[in-house]
Amino acid sequence: MEKLKLLLLALVLCLTTTSWSQEKVTGVITDAYSMPIPGANVIIKGTSKGTITDFDGNYELMVNKGEILEISYIGYKTKEITYNGESKLNATLEETNTQLDEVVVVGYGKVKRKDVTGAVASMNSEALEKTNKVDAVSALQGQAPGVVIQRTDNKPGSGGFNIRIRGASTINSNDSNGFNPGQNPLFIVDGIFVDDISFLNPADIERMDVLKDASATAIYGSRGSSGVVLIETKKGKSGKLKINYSNYVGFKQAYHLPPMFNANQYVQFVKEAAVGNEFSKTNGDLNYRSEDVVLSDYFDSEELQNIADGVDTDWIDLILHNGFQTNHTLNLTGGTDQTNYALGLAYTSDEGNVKGEDFERYNIRGTISSDLTKWLNVSTNSYITVATQNAGSFEALRSAYRLKPIGSAYNDDGSLKFFPIAKETQISNPLFESDNITKETKYLQYIGNFAVKLTPIEGLTVTSKFSPNIKYSRYGEYRGLYSKSVNANPANRRAQVDNSNYYSYSWDNIFNYKLEKGIHTLDITGVFSRFMEQKEMYSAQVRNFTTDDYLFYNQGAGLNINNVSSSFSKQTLESYTARVNYGLMDKYLLTVTGRYDGASVLSDKNKWAFFPSIALAWKMDEEDFMQSQNVLTTSKVRLSYGQTGNNGQGGGLSPLGSQSLLGSSATYINDSALSTAYITGLANENLTWERTTELNLGFDFGFLNNRINGSIDVYNRKNTDIIFQLPLQLVTGYDNTYKNIGESSNKGIEIGLNSTNINTGDFKWTTNLNFASNKNNLDKLYNNVEEINFNVSGTNLIHKVGESIGSIYDYEFVGIWQLDEAAEAASYGQRPGQVRVKDINNDGQITPEDRKVIGQVTPKWTGGITNTFDYKDFDFSFFVNISQGNKMMSNFHNSMYAYDNEPSQAFNGYDTDYWTPTNPTNNWYQPGNGGTYQGAIKYKDISFVKVGYMTLGYSIPSKLLEKFKIGSLRFYTTVQNPFIFTDYDGWDPENAGRNQWGAAFMSRTYMAGLNLNF
Repeated sequence: MEKLKLLLLALVLCLTTTSWSQEKVTGVITDAYSMPIPGANVIIKGTSKGTITDFDGNYELMVNKGEILEISYIGYKTKEITYNGESKLNATLEETNTQLDEVVVVGYGKVKRKDVTGAVASMNSEALEKTNKVDAVSALQGQAPGVVIQRTDNKPGSGGFNIRIRGASTINSNDSNGFNPGQNPLFIVDGIFVDDISFLNPADIERMDVLKDASATAIYGSRGSSGVVLIETKKGKSGKLKINYSNYVGFKQAYHLPPMFNANQYVQFVKEAAVGNEFSKTNGDLNYRSEDVVLSDYFDSEELQNIADGVDTDWIDLILHNGFQTNHTLNLTGGTDQTNYALGLAYTSDEGNVKGEDFERYNIRGTISSDLTKWLNVSTNSYITVATQNAGSFEALRSAYRLKPIGSAYNDDGSLKFFPIAKETQISNPLFESDNITKETKYLQYIGNFAVKLTPIEGLTVTSKFSPNIKYSRYGEYRGLYSKSVNANPANRRAQVDNSNYYSYSWDNIFNYKLEKGIHTLDITGVFSRFMEQKEMYSAQVRNFTTDDYLFYNQGAGLNINNVSSSFSKQTLESYTARVNYGLMDKYLLTVTGRYDGASVLSDKNKWAFFPSIALAWKMDEEDFMQSQNVLTTSKVRLSYGQTGNNGQGGGLSPLGSQSLLGSSATYINDSALSTAYITGLANENLTWERTTELNLGFDFGFLNNRINGSIDVYNRKNTDIIFQLPLQLVTGYDNTYKNIGESSNKGIEIGLNSTNINTGDFKWTTNLNFASNKNNLDKLYNNVEEINFNVSGTNLIHKVGESIGSIYDYEFVGIWQLDEAAEAASYGQRPGQVRVKDINNDGQITPEDRKVIGQVTPKWTGGITNTFDYKDFDFSFFVNISQGNKMMSNFHNSMYAYDNEPSQAFNGYDTDYWTPTNPTNNWYQPGNGGTYQGAIKYKDISFVKVGYMTLGYSIPSKLLEKFKIGSLRFYTTVQNPFIFTDYDGWDPENAGRNQWGAAFMSRTYMAGLNLNF
């Protein structure tokens, strides 16, 4: 017993001695700018004993000599300090440069941002989530320097975008609704080639990396000639099951709508149009005034009665309503050291601002990766989308803008009136359209990959990946009895069904070897790839139905078969690729890439081509002479040169376009129809690859411990052997042929800048800014040809050597002819009130030689700014998108025929400052008197500054969530597209040139949502 007492006493004395040896230490934790860091953790390493700093960065702790203090805070590097008896121990924490340490996808591999040698822009899931967009392309808009994204269709689910990376090259790419030179980039989702990414749920995306220069895109050879957008969806991670749920709900309203005449303004407009008609005559009375006009000469008895009764119908307001929008996304991730998995479910609903327009999408995503042995990994990834888009009527909007406000939407009994004015049989009541027009697209799309990865020896991996892309789509259209096009005539009822089947696959075999030895690093990648694409389409249109009950589901009920057609196409691409990344002393980096491509679409003797590239990078900040300075924290110089190719797919070349094909026709012999065949195009056995050669110089920088960091790139891109569909004279017996005809160039500068403006612990303000300017030039055409004139959707365009591809080529608007210029106007065959254009050669007459390049359809420069503010648990951010320096023939202004028709036939017009004898403005010509060159006034500057979103969020403090086992919970409210600043007074400047009225509306969306993590 005595021994036990002595032992206990010794133990107590030992513990007391240990306690007495501890000393109190105090200190202040600050950042590099001597600002205190509240909430920093100060822990004795190897124990759970510690404290946190107060609001002023102070801490107090009992420590033994020789113990190590471990000081940490989110966003800063952990610092360790050994306690040697000091009574006060301060510490300065260094911010971590997470941007340089982030992993970037570069094609068949990944590297850290600091080791990138090419021009690459990135957007992570955090930035994507802030945008709250229905489609992924919208989320990228304005976020990456050098990436110009133009929305071409505002209907829900349309996916209508033109995306240009570093300008335009191909000169043959346009659609029936607008000209946009160049072609969209290659999209790769989890290693799968896709034409667009509208089927993706943005909340499923982990990151997007945009490869811009020839070195970065070279590993994709001909597929990457217009840039590459690499998209990675969210994958599983080892650890316990994590659940994330996010959603938003809101409504959107149309805004930036051109003002139209009310009833009183319209009546006055008709009077002015009557005066204009008189002025337009060679011997018209220039003293004729609107007060001299007799209304009964231009309005019938019904219209006069409506005017007397004060009928004033706002047709646009009648067809508009607020559209509901929502998204729900559920993600589950987890795994072990050997296997990880992820499952995602999502639902999206988006209604338009006109009845009958809506979009619904379901997404299912699943991925699993498992290390079966130390040397064998298998993985599979699947993404399924089921979507339905109802495009509604294209006529509803047009009719609402054209109808006279003095017409009535309803009969006396409250029923809808088909023709608002009895004599007006051209435009029907737009309220009928939504119930009588069906334009529905349904599609099921599956993309996936199945991969086996072997690691036979250390550093070597061999991967074989098969990636299919399957899409079944059905478009159904029905025009009912009371639609505008059917016009209450049963024989005009129409049903059409288009079925399309798309199938493609990529089979990639990838060999990668990595070696680190001393000051050397080596990363070698070899790829054998095969791509196949097949398309089928079947279409049938039937007319003359006895009822509207069947819609397009029972085409057999139609009495007349109007059209039956089908098509099939197939193409293949085979590629051999090698890339070598070499690093010396982690200072000097070299990337060499070569790709050998073979394309089935080109002529037999020119199917194969080789595309090389080389890139160098120098990390200046790693040099000894940079260690003594404290201005530049990060500095890296990049230089790249390389070639990519285009096999003509962006220039309109079909899979059989290099060959002569047969077309069918008919001729009559002795009054009997005889089927015939003819050759549609001249084969070109010399048709070869279009090549892009690019030189890029870049500088990555970071100042003040990387609180300010970014990159600058300048480039010179040259395109040769441009593939063009060349029209032939009919005497040759052929319509056209594809030929390599010209050269073009793109030169530009791109700047990306990130800054932490303020960081005091409780308050943080960061800014992300990007700017890009591109100068496009057509350097050469074919033979001695200097220009090619053409017209798209009313816009007169030209491919002219020395100018931008597809420049606007027309007469230059210089004002409106005034009354005191009547004599001069007459010498040009014109009258006061008409559009005046410039006599370029001063020969006293206006001829086609007076046309000139008056603008370009692509912007001269673009930019984007994102500001984020964090104060304790609150966050606020806003984004601004900028596009400047381009023009377009405005579809809105070009379609307002009210100014040109006879007054009694006049449509309604938009409320603008037009010329009259008593209002000598130069803003718009006199109604009914535009003159020969009125088109010149309809070219509009479509520059804009859009506020993309404004978001306010609040995160529930973690201490309140712990007892509910909730990891994080954030509520937010946001407004998308709250403001636009532009001189364009039509609808949306982005799609000003589109010849689709249904694509016109811009919308502002108010929404609220939450992000929840378990």
